[in-house]
Amino acid sequence: MNNEKISELPKNIYDRLEYIEFMLRFRGWVSRIDLTERFGIGEAAATRDIRQYREFAKSNLELNQSTKKYEIIESSFDPLFDLQISSAMSKLRTSRISDALGMSEFDGIMCPPRISLPKVNFLSTITRSISSKRPLHMVYRSIKNGRSDKTIRAHAIFDNGIHWYLRAFDILKKEYRTYALTRIVEVDIDDNSEIDISTGGVNNDHQWNRMVSLELVPHPNTTNVKNPKTVEHDFNMKEGSLNINVRAVVAGYWLYHWSVDCTEDHSLQGYDYQLWLKNHPTLYDVESRNIAPGLSDYPYKKSSTK
Repeated sequence: MNNEKISELPKNIYDRLEYIEFMLRFRGWVSRIDLTERFGIGEAAATRDIRQYREFAKSNLELNQSTKKYEIIESSFDPLFDLQISSAMSKLRTSRISDALGMSEFDGIMCPPRISLPKVNFLSTITRSISSKRPLHMVYRSIKNGRSDKTIRAHAIFDNGIHWYLRAFDILKKEYRTYALTRIVEVDIDDNSEIDISTGGVNNDHQWNRMVSLELVPHPNTTNVKNPKTVEHDFNMKEGSLNINVRAVVAGYWLYHWSVDCTEDHSLQGYDYQLWLKNHPTLYDVESRNIAPGLSDYPYKKSSTK
């Protein structure tokens, strides 16, 4: 019942109550000054927010009279808000949160900086074209062919952890391709009414719509993994394996990012390869398979990134 009542709250109050719970859960206490500084509200409003949170979850916190801080009751704490781990980690990476938790930007949770970022004007042009279903004229640089002009119809963007990519239909070559956003030199929406875009779009992109099941297991090579149970625990495996469904377009990128040995005979050696793709045939006819570790020399139809 409480969850239903919370979902009906105005968004500004909802956000503040969610923040109260986050600080309780990750720092162990919250005070009125947290709310006044974070949301720019007065002390009276902050007091009302904490009172309202206590009405929903009185067993989650109690007032420490000496410090005037509301502290978590660990023995009975039961979160009101459904917090996904990805969201929690994202919040913890922000300087505002890490400072509030007493962790400086350098001593707290760090992640490697992005050294390859697309231009914001290019990204906004692309998203507008996707939204309006209009084609793009693009000057693109590829590793293999250098600079070239393309007319495409874009329908999706994805991130492999290192680069952002654009999935699009090449109108001239009449095939779907994947392009790295950072290799775009110029891009503009093309309003040429003579361009035929009827064959493009997401519905006809088989590789995008096809789902591939990946079964990941600890690497069988004891040189790579001496204690497979540790790997099982590390990746939260069930009965010794981790099953993930991904789009065929991104399968190779994900496997590369996770350093999964994709050879049939698990022959890649080194500490980096702690995982092995057990169901190797699942990559049959997957466009991005040539990106997966151990498959770069395998025969394939076409590379997904030119």
